[in-house]
Amino acid sequence: MKNYTALILAAGYGSRIADVTENPKSLLPINGKPLMDWHFEAWKDAGIRNVVVVTGYKREMLEEYLAKFKKDFDISFAVNEDFRVKGNTYSFYFGLEKVQGDFLLFDADLIYDPAILKKFIEDKGANQILVGDSSIDDIECSKAMVDKEGYVRMTIDKRAVTEEERQKFRFAGEAIGILKFSKEYRDEMYDACKRFLAEEKNISKNWEHVMNEFLLDHDMAVHQTPSERWVEIDNREDLEKAKRLFE
Repeated sequence: MKNYTALILAAGYGSRIADVTENPKSLLPINGKPLMDWHFEAWKDAGIRNVVVVTGYKREMLEEYLAKFKKDFDISFAVNEDFRVKGNTYSFYFGLEKVQGDFLLFDADLIYDPAILKKFIEDKGANQILVGDSSIDDIECSKAMVDKEGYVRMTIDKRAVTEEERQKFRFAGEAIGILKFSKEYRDEMYDACKRFLAEEKNISKNWEHVMNEFLLDHDMAVHQTPSERWVEIDNREDLEKAKRLFE
């Protein structure tokens, strides 16, 4: 298997789940174990040793907590100091500065079966988006829309898919929040983020916006997992679902 770096975006403070915790969202406990522990255990199981963590909200707390993993991982930190204003495209951009080769991108507010990640890494496709089962009519999910060749050309999040988009693309499932990039695509994504953030209107936008621009002329294939053991934790309902799935 390739020697991937794990790049995880953990700068945000989780406004939609602020009633549950005042700590960084990535330290939210799932059955007594913080989300970050679930990530690091999955990475260790998959043979990943190089990790870049983008911090922001209560960064000292998070960085101090993650020190316990340094005996098994080579951990670097990137910082989004102005995380309340600068969206996570900036977090992505700052993280990419620390990545030199092939990498896997992770949203921090995600829990998943380690077997899902291992199969994703074992897939020899160089540039892929991990996709799970969902419904095109689910407003909340990040809908992966593919062209006739099966490449993802856009993701649609927090809104309905238009009739024009349904005619143009096929719904492949929900983009879980784990992506695979080759070194070549890493370099081109870094340049894409730089151009995107040069426009003031994009400062607060999430990385899905620059990703949609990137997908227009970069082929990202789908890796479909049949497993339902994954949850993106946006709210209390998602948190309870995660606790049930990972008892």
